[in-house]
Amino acid sequence: MPSNTLPPARRIRRRGEFQRVFDAGRRAHGRYFTIIAAPAPGPDTRLGIVASKKLGGAVVRNRAKRLIRQVFRTEPSPERPSDLVIIPKSSALEAVVTDLATDYRATLRRLSLSKQ
Repeated sequence: MPSNTLPPARRIRRRGEFQRVFDAGRRAHGRYFTIIAAPAPGPDTRLGIVASKKLGGAVVRNRAKRLIRQVFRTEPSPERPSDLVIIPKSSALEAVVTDLATDYRATLRRLSLSKQ
């Protein structure tokens, strides 16, 4: 059975990598999350998720991160390799995955990272 995990090459993991995206990236706000995008240093689009305690307890934060990773895995990658940092909003917890995917595509379009 194939694994649904996000491979390490597709993840932003270190503080310095997150900081680079926060400093050099462009920000777009959607209904369910905020996306910060910066050009990727490598050939792949990578994902980082920042879910603060303001969102809720550990169970709530982990659920939000699982939903975002699912959307990232199933939606097509942006045209240009980018580092994406996604900050979920509390409204994302009540949303259906299809609504999250629609908002993800619309927010990437606003960042000019996706096809029209």
